[in-house]
Amino acid sequence: MSMTLNEIERALRDLRLSGIRATLETRVLQAQANQAPFLETFSMILQDELDRRCSRLLDRRYQQSGLDERATLTDFDWRFNPKLPRQACFELHTLEIRRRRPERAEHRQAGHRQSRIAKAVAYQATLQGLDVRVLEADSVFASYALCSGADQQRQLRPWLDADLLVLTISSWPGASATVRASCCKRWFISVTRRAAAWW
Repeated sequence: MSMTLNEIERALRDLRLSGIRATLETRVLQAQANQAPFLETFSMILQDELDRRCSRLLDRRYQQSGLDERATLTDFDWRFNPKLPRQACFELHTLEIRRRRPERAEHRQAGHRQSRIAKAVAYQATLQGLDVRVLEADSVFASYALCSGADQQRQLRPWLDADLLVLTISSWPGASATVRASCCKRWFISVTRRAAAWW
C-alpha cells in the first residue's frame, strides 16, 4: 500500500523523525532530477536524520552546561597576558589530558581572561560529548546553602555526575578546595577573579 506525501509526513511526525521530515521533499526532488539510485537517496535521507539528532544533542548539552557563550580559542587575544601558558591552554582545550588521565584532572588559573579559556574548554568538551556544568560559585553556593537537605541533594546531583565542572569564583577563597574535596569525581576547573595567591 503506497502512501501520499502528507501521510508519510504524518507517519514521520509520529515516529519523531523530524530530520527526515524536514528534508524529505527536497531529497525526493533531488533524486528524481538526478535519477539517483534508491540506496543513495535513502542514505542521504538517513544522514539528514542523524545530522538533526546530533545537532539537537549538542544544543541540549550546551543548554545544560550553563555556558553563556560558545567560546573558542581562535579569537582569544594572547597579547593581553603574554605570560599565559599558551601551549598548556591549547592542550587543555583539546582535552588530551583526559585521554591520558581519564580518572581526574585539575587545572587552576586566575583572572578574567582565564575564565574565557575555561569556557572555551567547557564548550569543546560539550562538542566532544561530555556532560559539562559551568557554575558561578557565589550564586550557586548561596542557593545551595538556603535549600533543605533533599533539595541540596537534588541540586548537587548534576554537579556530581558531570564529566567536567567549571567553577567561577569571585569572593569565597575556600570554595574551590571544598568542592574539589567533596563533589568532583572527574574533571574540575576553577577560575577565580581574585589573586592567584589563594591557591
